[in-house]
Amino acid sequence: VLEHLGHLSIHARQAIESLLAGQHRSVRRGLAVEFAGHRPYQPGDDLRRLDWLVYARSDRFVLRLDEEETRLRATVVVDVSGSMAFGDAGAHGITKLQRAREIAAVLAFLLVQQNDAVGLALCDDEVRELLPAQATRAQLLTVLDRLTRAAAIGRTGLPSALATLARRLPRRGMVVVLTDGDVEPAVLGAALATLRHRTLEVRVIQILAATETTFAAVTGMTEFVDLEDGARVRVDADRMRPLYLRALEQHQAQLAAQCHAHGVRFDVVRTDADLTTTMARLLGPPGTPQAVTSSVTAISETSAHSS
Repeated sequence: VLEHLGHLSIHARQAIESLLAGQHRSVRRGLAVEFAGHRPYQPGDDLRRLDWLVYARSDRFVLRLDEEETRLRATVVVDVSGSMAFGDAGAHGITKLQRAREIAAVLAFLLVQQNDAVGLALCDDEVRELLPAQATRAQLLTVLDRLTRAAAIGRTGLPSALATLARRLPRRGMVVVLTDGDVEPAVLGAALATLRHRTLEVRVIQILAATETTFAAVTGMTEFVDLEDGARVRVDADRMRPLYLRALEQHQAQLAAQCHAHGVRFDVVRTDADLTTTMARLLGPPGTPQAVTSSVTAISETSAHSS
């Protein structure tokens, strides 16, 4: 997967605060490659920054200002509530937490590879673990270790954990939230607003098992068990299916609306989808980047035939 995604990178849409070298726009002005404006010359300023073309036209001494390219600080938030332990049955079925760990690992690798800082937060109804963002190989290994040991056993309550993170994370930067979205959309929206108020760029990636999206794997009278409190309920799956699918569609629409209202990108990922194609879509612009996705899919198919 990493080999196929090597040409992709992670970019922040908004300006970030940092004085370290990197590839993202900064809110500070400095010496760089992208023009940001002029200001009048003042005694003591570096003469090398004078814009001689402006002087030739207007006989005024002004300094050329450019936007610094800086290092991104990104924190990957993984929902470790009990509902993330659900997955599709079968030899190739994986849980939602397993897919979240895979996505988080790829993001961490790509961030460190492009000399950006990555941090990790494991959350249920509280922040269970928080690794401040760093841009070192040692940090990458630590993130991978924490992901490997993460277990979905907590209580659902991601919005309260995000509100706590908003107070603990540095201003600006990026937050990527990996969750199954088993929350009240309005409550999640309030937490996203808190993060955005801290001028953090936020992305929400909802992870669902294929069974959750179709409800086709169960028929007849079926007993469902709550993965967090053990509560059990028996229902007629065939009669419940259309009601469930309608409720899921409404819930998805409300989650998307809350994210859109707060300037947060919202993506949905299924556990049975090809990871390489999924990551190419997530790392591309909003929508479905057909060219990128198709090319990566072709590479995957070629590799599969070769093996």
